Amino acid sequence: MFNILKRHLLAVVVVVLALTWLVPNWADMLEEPRDPSQNKCIYGSFDDPIKIARPAYVGQVRTIRLTNAGEFVRRCELTDVLYELNWDHPAHPNEFRPKVRPDAKVLPKFVVLYIHGWKHDASEFDTDYRHFTDRIQKLQVANKDSRQVLGVYIGWNAAPKLPPFNLPWIRNLTFWSKERIADRIAQSAVVTKIISGIGAMREPTPLGSDQFVVIGHSFGARILFSAIGQTLIYETEKAHPGFPGGMYKIAGGPANAVVLLNSAFEASIYTALDDVFRNEEQFNYEQLPLLLSISSKGDQATRLAFPIGQWLSFSRTEQETTTLGNYACYQTHLLEPKTSSNCSDPPNSGLSEEFFAMGLCLHRTTRQCRLNVLQKRNPFLIVSTPPEVISDHNDIWNDNFSGWLFAYIDQLQKAKSIAHGD
Repeated sequence: MFNILKRHLLAVVVVVLALTWLVPNWADMLEEPRDPSQNKCIYGSFDDPIKIARPAYVGQVRTIRLTNAGEFVRRCELTDVLYELNWDHPAHPNEFRPKVRPDAKVLPKFVVLYIHGWKHDASEFDTDYRHFTDRIQKLQVANKDSRQVLGVYIGWNAAPKLPPFNLPWIRNLTFWSKERIADRIAQSAVVTKIISGIGAMREPTPLGSDQFVVIGHSFGARILFSAIGQTLIYETEKAHPGFPGGMYKIAGGPANAVVLLNSAFEASIYTALDDVFRNEEQFNYEQLPLLLSISSKGDQATRLAFPIGQWLSFSRTEQETTTLGNYACYQTHLLEPKTSSNCSDPPNSGLSEEFFAMGLCLHRTTRQCRLNVLQKRNPFLIVSTPPEVISDHNDIWNDNFSGWLFAYIDQLQKAKSIAHGD
């Protein structure tokens, strides 16, 4: 009898391991192959973007696909984006430049880069892709004749394709394999390369400055923060006054704004950046926000599922099993429906302190885990919001919240233009 039970128990263990580890990892090998040419787009290839007259994608989205190892599926996809942005830069002799449309207008560029999360992909039928495309089109309508809007969608192997793992609920068993792919992509530095390449295209124009915003959702936020976190730490430390009690110089970043939505990474990854939150030093009066992380209390995926997944991966401390947005000690702001007591004077408050739009109020709160530290103008905003604003993990595209978010981004650009005298 004991031997029979032991055999049955062994069979159960084998099945569980196969379902949660072996099969999902094997299924992840069903990915698009890498481009043999990773360092440049081959001149004269079938998709060589040099052939396209610019600008060609005003108010549209271009996709850059990545393999599990963080390599380009098609290197020309990145080149296509860069040509769309540098077509009006001064050219040098013998320099590769795309053709220019006869009706082309030189306008400030507004680029929004988005990295999707778990259970999504680069398909044009994906809900994330459709929502992002719709938002870019709306931005172009709102910025008609004033800015050239371009969406950049970073696609990676985050959606299981092999049955039955592509079915609802069973897809949850791919948590560990997709988390590992996200980390491998981040470690490859390819996203850092893409962001740096696009960021290098920013320059002032006769009509104003270019704007570049990067957004990551879920595991996409994990990839994004891994790609830019060290740069933010470097730039902030470089701006440090050099002694306790001084004032920071104005710190910059790889983009005009970095936005993390319902991020799926552990709070411990953020600890080194959070260390700038102190009573001793002050931030410059003209310092603009650099990082905006917004997480909903209605997001059960990061509030409940993520800690379970981390615990089963042998993480044990609270900082390792809790996502950044759910770790109360790092929270700095609330985003909630406006009341008589919040957003008291938004026109005269810096964007790091208060902002009101679409009936929603962003305001700073006192840190409870740091002896009630309240460091004004700190450019790193860790925001909690209730389910009335973002109902669940994927409700980041609802009209009210996304309208508020892009109103905030628009106000950031206006504040930057005033500071630079544009």
